[in-house]
Amino acid sequence: MNHESNGCQMKNIFSTYKIYTAFTALLITATTVVISESVLANKALINRQITTPIITRSTVSNDDEFLIEISSGTLPFKDLAIILPRQMNSLENVIITDNSGQDIKAEIQNNKNQVLISFSEAVKPGNGLRIRITDINTQSIMGETLLYQLSIQQEGLLQRVPIGTARIDVPDAG
Repeated sequence: MNHESNGCQMKNIFSTYKIYTAFTALLITATTVVISESVLANKALINRQITTPIITRSTVSNDDEFLIEISSGTLPFKDLAIILPRQMNSLENVIITDNSGQDIKAEIQNNKNQVLISFSEAVKPGNGLRIRITDINTQSIMGETLLYQLSIQQEGLLQRVPIGTARIDVPDAG
C-alpha cells in the first residue's frame, strides 16, 4: 500500500508538473503575443503620418505679444480661422511667418469673434507657421487664461478641420 501510495503521489506530482509546464508555456506565449502587439503598435505610430496641422506652442512672448506656433500636416491648407477668447473682441496686429522667419502673405479679416487668415499661397507640407499677435490691451486680462480655437481649410476637402485650442496663460501684473 505504501508503494501504491508513492505511485499515486508520483502520478500527482507528474500531473501537477504537466499543469505547471502547460501554464508556463501558455504564459510565455501570451506574453510574447502582448510584446509583439506592442511592437507592432509602436511601429504603426512611428510610420503614422500626421495629415492635419497641430499646435506645437502657445505662449506670451516679450510680455506684449501672444505667440501661436503650428506645424503643418501632409496636406496643403489655404486658410486658418481663429475663434477669439471670450475676453477679446478683435485682433488688430497679426504677423505670420514660416519656419525660417520669412513673412507669409495673407489677407486677415476680423469678424465679431473670429479672425480668418487667407493665405496668398497654400501653406505647403513641412512648412510650420508662427502667428504673433501684438498690440493687445493686456490690462483687462492679466492673470487670465485665453483659449484660441483654431481650424483650417485644407485643399481638396469640403469642410473646415479643427486643429485644436491654443492656451495662453497671461502673466499677472505683479
